[in-house]
Amino acid sequence: MKKLFRTLILLTLITSLFAQEAPKNTVLKSIILPGWGELSYKSNSAYIFLGTEAALWLGFAGLRYSGHVQNLDMINYARLHAGVTDYPAGNDYWSDLGDFMSYAEHEEEMLENRTPEKIYNTNYQWEWDTNDNLLTFERMFRNKELTLLSSEFVLTGMIVNRIASVINVRYLKNKNMSLGAFAAPVNGGAMMQVSLNF
Repeated sequence: MKKLFRTLILLTLITSLFAQEAPKNTVLKSIILPGWGELSYKSNSAYIFLGTEAALWLGFAGLRYSGHVQNLDMINYARLHAGVTDYPAGNDYWSDLGDFMSYAEHEEEMLENRTPEKIYNTNYQWEWDTNDNLLTFERMFRNKELTLLSSEFVLTGMIVNRIASVINVRYLKNKNMSLGAFAAPVNGGAMMQVSLNF
């Protein structure tokens, strides 16, 4: 995440060196920060793109923070009810922790499946005190994974916001831009073609 912020800041600085007169480099500006290119044309649409970008970043940060908190809660719950004292990096361990009542049960199934390489080090043993606590942990794990997956959808929203901003600055530069669409049935479904002419 720090690397992403550093890259965004660096791109912003580099672009500002080349953007001496508006409306030059508006496409690059819109890729770096949606709405920035529109500001070069003094368009009010800039504030929509900037506001959307701010909301997406806040949503992303909120979901990542929530995932982090859920992860800590999940670890503490496993320590309290399954006797977990140490754990390896990665998600597989936590997934298995929610699938097996104990380390011994997990080990037995891995041996039956002839996958002894999936057996964890004995330092990572666990044993749930009740089946209800195992099921609660499993729900906690799924909720955490869903939160982190949602944050990835927000990143997709950032990409869409950039694409829309680039299309908008191209439109502001050339008001004769046209959008065309064609749809036709094909075997097993339908085909749609969208064209954008500048």
